[in-house]
Parts: sequence; structure tokens; C-alpha cells
Amino acid sequence: MKEIIFNSLWVILEKSCFALAGIISAMYVARFLGPENFGTLSYLLSIMALVSPFIQLGSDNVLFNRIAKKPASGVLLMAASLRLKLVLFIVFSLGLLLWAKHALPISQQKVMIVLIVANFFTLRDIYKLYYDATLASKTNLIINNVSLVIFVCLNLIWVHYQFSLIWFAFSMVVRSFIPYLWRRVLFNRTQNKARAVLKKPLKVKYFDFYNIYLLKVGMPLLISSLSIVIYTRIDQILLGKFLGFQAVGIYNAALTLSQGWSIVPMAFITSYMTIIAAERDSRRSSERIRSLYLIILVLSLPVILTFSIFSNKIILLIYGVRFGDAADILWMCALTSLCSVLGTLSYRVILLHSGYHFVSVKMAVIALLNIGLNYFFIPLYGIKGAALSTLTAEMVSLICLNALFKNGLVTYPLFCAYKSVPLLINEVRSYVKSAR
Repeated sequence: MKEIIFNSLWVILEKSCFALAGIISAMYVARFLGPENFGTLSYLLSIMALVSPFIQLGSDNVLFNRIAKKPASGVLLMAASLRLKLVLFIVFSLGLLLWAKHALPISQQKVMIVLIVANFFTLRDIYKLYYDATLASKTNLIINNVSLVIFVCLNLIWVHYQFSLIWFAFSMVVRSFIPYLWRRVLFNRTQNKARAVLKKPLKVKYFDFYNIYLLKVGMPLLISSLSIVIYTRIDQILLGKFLGFQAVGIYNAALTLSQGWSIVPMAFITSYMTIIAAERDSRRSSERIRSLYLIILVLSLPVILTFSIFSNKIILLIYGVRFGDAADILWMCALTSLCSVLGTLSYRVILLHSGYHFVSVKMAVIALLNIGLNYFFIPLYGIKGAALSTLTAEMVSLICLNALFKNGLVTYPLFCAYKSVPLLINEVRSYVKSAR
């Protein structure tokens, strides 16, 4: 328990700094760019997000679980995934560039190229997973926050000197390159055994074995990851199609702000899942999952109430009058963020129970549902329709479809989370006594 608390505190500190700096940066960037340009950047990022699952193949969750359970085997899997990701990145990036050449004006093509470079370093940074899985979140805290400070400072400089949109895309390259390079150098200097494995060329039979394993496990996760991207990004893509980039900018302003709080419960998920993944006692594992649901619900309540009551003041303070319409959907976006966080926990629990096929089918169903909802609601209600569509899809996924997995294995802990109150109190008391 003590180890979980300390690791969670480091992750929470990191994520809180990210949230605060992100809001400050978004405030100045959005105010300067305005809804149109801010929406253009959001739209291109959404298009980029559609490509990432084909490169990732769901490997992040596979690597995290393997490193947490079997570190030596996890490092071998890391080595194989790096090579496989590079090949996939080249193939899909070329396809994306061909699409951009025919579908976008020159100015947006240049922004897309810069975003592809940023995506390259993000996809190569598997070292973050290693430090998270080995409860070394303090390392990620330091690296990510230094990079974040540089990112925010660059954006503020671009705003001050009124630079064009492409410079804000360049900031994203810096934000992804610095932590990747830093973690890689640190990993090579401190993790001698793991470094030797990554540097040593894998034998063909081992390389083929791990690649086949990644492809076998990753294909269902590819479907689920792609489905996740579709039902979380399709609203912005269809808003751009039906209403233009200005609507995308207003919608994304509310979405970005509403997701800021979720990084704190996500930190608990990151730390707790390391322990849960290594837990051999199924009863203890179920109790920890139930406790994690309770923590998330408790953390979310004051945030959702604040966004619901003071939405107008918050939007005007942070983004200004041009983004005033975002206040109407802020509370829906906050509820969506809660369902998304709970869904992330459910997703990882399902994967722990080898529910890869179930996840792939469920996510495909939700993606199709969200596409249909957005096509129906956006022409009728505008950005409110987009927010309502995504919220409905998230709730159907979390409550209805998850209930079908192993007779409510995932949903039962959620609805019985209140039973974990005494357990959490006892664990906190034990921690306080041990600290003394």
C-alpha cells in the first residue's frame, strides 16, 4: 500500500502539472489562434490519431502487463515492438502524406508533416512504459515536466510574436522529442541488463516469435484501439465536415478543459494496475479493482459539479468570449471524461482476463454507434449534438456492453464500489501506522 501511495503521488504531481500547464498554454494559444485555427489544429490531430492504432497494434497495454509480470521477457518484447513499429510507421505515414496531398491545402499539408514527425517520437518512446510498469514514476515526472515547461514557453513565445499555426505544431515535436531522447539516454545509462537486451540483435527465431505474438495479440487490440479513436475523434471530424473548423475549435476547447481533471484518477489507475496485474489472489485483485472504482468516483464528483455550476465563468476566464458556446457543453464533456476514465479501468481489467476478442468486438460496436449518433445529432443540435453523441456512446460502453463480459465481472465492482469504503479506511490507517 505504501509503495502504491508514493508512486501515485508522483504520478498525480506529474499529471497535475500537466493539467495546469496545459490549461494555461491552451488559454493563450486558443485566444491567439481563435476558434478557426484552433479547430484546424484539432482536426489534423484527430486525423493523425486515426493512424496511430495501426502502428501501436495495442502494444502499450501488452508491454505494460508483460513488464509488470516478467520484466526480462518484457524487455525482449520492447525490442521487438520497436522494430515492428518503425516499419508500420513508415508505411502508414506515407499513406497519410498521400491523402494530405490530395485533400488538404498547402498550409495544412505542412502542419501535417510536422505532426507526423511529432508522432514518430511519441510512438518510439516505449521507455515511459518501462518506468511506469516498474513503479519508477518519479523519473517520468521529472522528464515530462521539464519537457512540458519548454513546450509551454515555446507556445507563449509564438503567441507573443504572433507566429503562424505551423509553429504550434513544431512545439509538439519538441514536446515529444525531448522526453523520448532523455528517457532513452537515461535507460541506456542506468538499466544495464535491459539495455544489453535492446542493443543486442535478436535472433531471427526470437524476433519472429515476439513479432508473431505482438501481431496475434495486437490485431484484436488494433480493432479496439481504432474503435476507441473513432468514437472519441469522430465527433471532431464530423463537426469539421458539417459545421467547419470553427465549431471544432469551440468543441475541442470544452473537451480539453473537461479532460484536465481526469489525469489524477488516471494516475491511480497506472499505479494500482501494476499491483493488480501482479496479484495472484483473485479475491484481493477484485477488492483492489473495486477500491479503484470508488476512488475515481469520489474524485470526479466535485469536478463535475464545478463544471456544471460555473461553466460560463470558467470558459470566459480561460478562453474568452469567442469560445462562449463551449460553456453549454462543458458539463456533458465532464461526464464523458468520467465515463472514459472508468472505461479505461474496465478496459485494462478485461485485458488482464484475456478478453481481447471481447474488447475488439465491443469497441467496434461502440464506434459504429457513435458514428451513427453523430451523423444524426450534429445536423440537428450542432456542437451539443456531438457532445451528446459521445456521452451516450461512453455510457452504453461502460454500463451495457461491459455487463456482458463474464457475467458482470467488470460492472459488478463498479456498482458495488461503496463496499470498499471500510477497506480503504483500514489500508490508510495501516499506512499511517507504518509511516510512524
